[in-house]
Amino acid sequence: MKKLVLPLILLLSSNLYAQKKVNQGSIGFGFHLACPQSELEDINYDHGFGLNISYLSRKFPYKSPINFQLGARMDFANMQSRKFNSIILAQDEGPLIIGDATIKARNRMYGLFAEGRINFTEETQKVTPYASILIGHRNYTTYQVLSLNQPNYNPEREAESITERVVHTQRFHYGGSLGISYKLNESISLESSITYTFGKEGAALPLDDIVRETGSNEVKYDNYQTVKTDILLINAGIQFNLFKNYSYNPPSKNSPTNNALNNKKYYDNTIRNNSNSRSTPIPRTNTPVRKKYPVKVKSDGPKRDKNDNS
Repeated sequence: MKKLVLPLILLLSSNLYAQKKVNQGSIGFGFHLACPQSELEDINYDHGFGLNISYLSRKFPYKSPINFQLGARMDFANMQSRKFNSIILAQDEGPLIIGDATIKARNRMYGLFAEGRINFTEETQKVTPYASILIGHRNYTTYQVLSLNQPNYNPEREAESITERVVHTQRFHYGGSLGISYKLNESISLESSITYTFGKEGAALPLDDIVRETGSNEVKYDNYQTVKTDILLINAGIQFNLFKNYSYNPPSKNSPTNNALNNKKYYDNTIRNNSNSRSTPIPRTNTPVRKKYPVKVKSDGPKRDKNDNS
């Protein structure tokens, strides 16, 4: 008889505190190598490294050998940079600028997509090959960052560095991914994939085509080209599966908790702020505000059009 007591207690406790874990989707983080393709590769647009973040819904049909998910994906890549030193700044209004500046030109890529994924094994399998369809857009942008080389000696200036968007294009992209997911445990999976998206024609400026004439202070960005914006991403990352636990603990009919719930009303105990309370006035100061002056590149003098015969 005593041998049956312990198994009976364990059986009852498991029924009282039964839990059911249901998959609610996944969040993925990864890194990739960004490789320009097609006409973008022909103009020697720079390669880069970046990261991607994705969200996928739960798999359905549940426990089917072929199932699919819906979600979204964002990817970003820094496509290298190029420096131009000893830039002399314009001495316009305000105090004299001490020192010179450095201009850094950099290319970046950003994409945002709706994603549909098809998995070719059941959810319980360790290794899962998959294919994704992507529809969205990509941005290709060339930035100029002008930084003072001696900012401590120029406190009257508006900022130590100024970032400007010089060449920018946003185009519709579509494509897909092929990859493999390896499940480490119920919550974590490793992923590896390649992603290719086709893009319409847009303005793109390789770093090698950004020029500064000898003895000049101005960096020119006029050599951009209009090309197809296809790109290939080689991805590796990690995926975290999200779960929701459901549990049920039925109270006994004679338990004091059950009686208290039947006899207790619910009240809103939140504390309301006193609308008649007055805030303490903030004292005003008569300290004068110092004027900040902009930073400009010194001009190389008047320019004449090549077709002007005057």
